Amino acid sequence: MLQILLVACFFLLLSLWGFYISIRPPRILSATTPKNFALDYEEISFVTEDRVRLRGWFIPCPRGATTKTIIALHGYPADKGNILPVVAFLSEKYNLLLFDFRYLGESEGRYSAVGGKETRDLAAAVAFLKARGAGEIGVWGFSMGAAVALMAAPGLPEIRAIVSESSYAQLDLMAPALYQIPGLRYPLAWLTGVWSRLFLGVNLSGVSPQRSARRLTIPVLVSHSKTDQTIPFEHALLLKAALKENPKAEFWFHDDLFHGQLAGDYQKRVAAFFAAHL
Repeated sequence: MLQILLVACFFLLLSLWGFYISIRPPRILSATTPKNFALDYEEISFVTEDRVRLRGWFIPCPRGATTKTIIALHGYPADKGNILPVVAFLSEKYNLLLFDFRYLGESEGRYSAVGGKETRDLAAAVAFLKARGAGEIGVWGFSMGAAVALMAAPGLPEIRAIVSESSYAQLDLMAPALYQIPGLRYPLAWLTGVWSRLFLGVNLSGVSPQRSARRLTIPVLVSHSKTDQTIPFEHALLLKAALKENPKAEFWFHDDLFHGQLAGDYQKRVAAFFAAHL
């Protein structure tokens, strides 16, 4: 009986630790800023509906006034500076808004929900832009940021087009990756889901870009690699199936790129997509 009790305690403590480090990862503060790209920018902040203050950059298009703006969403557990080198080229035609998701980077917040509550962050960013007179809004998202874009867009008609780069399809499918113990990954992932519901009020299976994607009618470009070791390609196939009724959905799959690696013609393809739909 004692051995069973010890094993049970080990499972509980290990899953609690996995849950804790997933919602409170070490903060990453990139040294990269728009100054590195000779871009003027404004340091901004706004508050979400659940009163979390987020911090970011508004980068006006240097080629003249435009109301078209692209919101760029970073991945987990990175920050806005991490994606700036990838999206800076879009400033040639659009205003850019980059911000740190809750808890991450320079933003406030007690924890990251890895997409479970970050849709509120994107909604606050859209409200911030509307208050400043923004016109059409596009969203570029990477990894968790792409998942947030797909989940939030059905409730945000201001969003006209999405580039989804390496998104997960459902958060509970990612939970086993927290544990590298053969045979125990799935029981530990299930317990992690229990802690998420208990402490955060977040049902991991309900954090589902694929479910939200079924409701999308706007243009969406889904990009993913078959060799992505962080978010397996199966997630892209789930999103493709979810978007099968959307004639404006495009799919750009690669054979040999790692998570976050971009194809040589990435800028050309993304620029053409936004030019066609914004």
